[in-house]
Amino acid sequence: MSEDRFFERLRNDAAPLRYEPEPFAMTRLSARIRERIETPPTIAGLLAAWFRPLGAALAAVALAATIGITVANNRAEEVAVGNAYSSTNVDVSVAGDSYRVAD
Repeated sequence: MSEDRFFERLRNDAAPLRYEPEPFAMTRLSARIRERIETPPTIAGLLAAWFRPLGAALAAVALAATIGITVANNRAEEVAVGNAYSSTNVDVSVAGDSYRVAD
């Protein structure tokens, strides 16, 4: 170990910057913590704790499904339009001769 007292100097320099709550605030804070620990959870609290994340997950799945269906429908329309264009015959006239381009 080195004899460098950097951390001790840092603690001493930062001591005035530390937040030390007033005794009244500390008493209120500890009372609120004790109250939350000691009171048993209610049924409504338990249901809220379970259903909020489940509802959010269900909403995310519904959003993903909606986007997926929309993209799939757009892709199906693009394929249908592409097939419609590819199934048509094209007549080309070059130097007086007619050529038919087909599938």
